Amino acid sequence: MNRPIDFVLYWVDGDDPEHARKRRHYQSSFSVTDKRNTEQSVGSQRFVQHEELKFCLRSIKHFAPWYRYIYIITDGQIPAFLDADKISLDRIKIIDHRRLFHKVPEYLPTFNSRALTTQLANLDEISVFFVLGNDDIMLSAPVRPEFFFQAEQPVLYADKAALSEVEGKTLYHQGIVNSARLINPAADTVYLPSHGFMGLDKPRLKALEKNYSAAFETNLKYKFRHESQYLIECLYMHQCIADKQCVLFDSELMVHFSFELCRIGKADKIHFLFDLLARGERKMFCLNDFEALLNRLPEINERLELICGPRLQCEYPH
Repeated sequence: MNRPIDFVLYWVDGDDPEHARKRRHYQSSFSVTDKRNTEQSVGSQRFVQHEELKFCLRSIKHFAPWYRYIYIITDGQIPAFLDADKISLDRIKIIDHRRLFHKVPEYLPTFNSRALTTQLANLDEISVFFVLGNDDIMLSAPVRPEFFFQAEQPVLYADKAALSEVEGKTLYHQGIVNSARLINPAADTVYLPSHGFMGLDKPRLKALEKNYSAAFETNLKYKFRHESQYLIECLYMHQCIADKQCVLFDSELMVHFSFELCRIGKADKIHFLFDLLARGERKMFCLNDFEALLNRLPEINERLELICGPRLQCEYPH
């Protein structure tokens, strides 16, 4: 596909005193319907960062050097390990929430990536076709643009599951179910996206916003994740599948280090999965709880240094 492609990443430093103060203020009047979902909504670990973004950025530059820009979407912050005067050397740009929400500033502040995604198609700066990710997602092998887009259609990595087995399982899964049902109210199956980077495009996102304006409004009004919200990227995925406007693969090419695996998974299993990544047998991986993993297995940091590629030009010296 002969089009420019940007990477778009969400990042926040939850330890920043001002951000933490602001978050506590709005959290005091917020609650999820099911208390079991509290951790996935307002839990502090959702906002804590341990420089996993560093490895994310390195991996993109190392394994996908064809990108045009990497946009980091933040709430008035700049990652401490980056020299803001040199980020252009690595084709990195910072976008503040105020710029992202320039059409709907009344919904700021927000601490909710589901709200952020509703506004991506309104950002003129980013490419028409772009790749969305979080700071805990990394590449582990070379990828071409065709890994994300083919003939101007997204390449999607997802696994099919029975809706009855997914509904109510977690806050994350409920967002997928809500999205699938919006596309097909009679659906008895859903597609679970891989915990990896995902290709999206503005025209399809804008069509979704027009056709499902109430869902976008629902996502905007909650400052933290809530059971009634939708995963816009899953809305996009299910619509593309229904319209037969995508290339669909399963999630075999990625590794998901879930919260459970990071916190209590056996060391042998974790090292086995890192061996797969080191050999380039998987293309993407996600570290859901980097802090817990490092506390248990500090040698993982060395493995990430080797897998994700060299330092960026804009990184401050160690």
